[in-house]
Amino acid sequence: AGGAAAQFSPATDARARGLEYIYIDPKGKKTYKDHNKLINNTNGVLANTLKPLFKPTTSMVRIMFKLYSDQPPPDGKGVPDKFGHSKGLVMMDKTTGVWLSHSTPQFPFERDQNNFWPDSGATNAQTFICVTFKYNEFKKIGNVLTFTFDHQIPAGFHEELRQVTKKDLEKRPKRDASKVKTQDLTSAAGTTKFRSFAKKQYKVGDLYLTIAETYTAIKKINTDVRVQTWGQQSDGSYCELNQRQVIKIESVGQTAGLGGWPNTKDHSKWCVAKDDKNNLICIADVNRAYTQYERPGGALCFEHKEFKTNMGGQKYK
Repeated sequence: AGGAAAQFSPATDARARGLEYIYIDPKGKKTYKDHNKLINNTNGVLANTLKPLFKPTTSMVRIMFKLYSDQPPPDGKGVPDKFGHSKGLVMMDKTTGVWLSHSTPQFPFERDQNNFWPDSGATNAQTFICVTFKYNEFKKIGNVLTFTFDHQIPAGFHEELRQVTKKDLEKRPKRDASKVKTQDLTSAAGTTKFRSFAKKQYKVGDLYLTIAETYTAIKKINTDVRVQTWGQQSDGSYCELNQRQVIKIESVGQTAGLGGWPNTKDHSKWCVAKDDKNNLICIADVNRAYTQYERPGGALCFEHKEFKTNMGGQKYK
C-alpha cells in the first residue's frame, strides 16, 4: 500500500466506545466506522499490520523492528523532556517495510495479538498513518529514529537503522539543533510523495510554523496551516504581521460519520493547509505547547485532497 490513515473518536458519550474509526487508503477510498472492526479487534487493520511483530524474536532473523514512544508501556509515564515527543514503529524485511506513526500512548501495549491495544486508548481521539516504503528509503528514515525502547535489528540492515544506542549516536555527525531536518520519501508503489520533518530543538521550535514556512519556500505559494494538537496542552494561534499563520483548531466537526469533539478530547497531532485549494496535510507527533518547543519531534507530510477533506470540518480561532 502507498499509505493509509485512520482517525478515531473519543469515548464522548454512551454511544461512542472510543474505538470507532475511519480508514482512508492511498486512492482516497473511505471505510466508514459502521463497516470496520473496532480499532482494538484482534483481526482488525492494526492487528493485521502488526502480525510480524507478534512473532517470537528468535524467529525474526529476516525481519527488523524499532518501537519508539515518549509514553511507552507498561505504565505510559513520560520520558524526560530532552527526549523526543514521538510515537511509532518501523518494521521491515530486505525488500519493503512499513513506517507507522501515531499519537496513542503505550501502543503497542504488548507484542501480543490479543493484548496489543492499551486500555487507555479509547479515552481521546487519535490518528495513525501507515506507509509502505521500499527497503532503501529506510536508510533516510533511520536518520531521524533514534533511542528506541524496544528493537530487533538483525545484522545486514542499514547502519542508520542499527545505530540506536547512545554510544552509537555519539559517532554520528552532530546535528545543528537550530535547523529543521527534512527527508523526501516515495511510497513503495511510487504513487505518493512524502516529506518528513524533524523539528528544531530550541525555544522557538514550532514544528507547524516550520512546515508552513518550508512549503511556502518550496512551492512558491503562501502556505498557512490549521493545527490540531492536544487541547489540554496547547499554545494559541500565531498570526504575526508578514509571517506565515498557524491557526489553532478548537474542535473537529463531523468526520465521516464519527461525530465531533473538542480539542480537549483529541490527542491527535496534525495540520492542514488553510487554503481549500492547497491539499497539504501533515500527520505529526508533537504538540504546539511551550513545554514542547524544545523537544524533538516531527511530521510526515503529503498532498492528498481526500485525506484533507476527511479530517472533518474545523472550528478555530
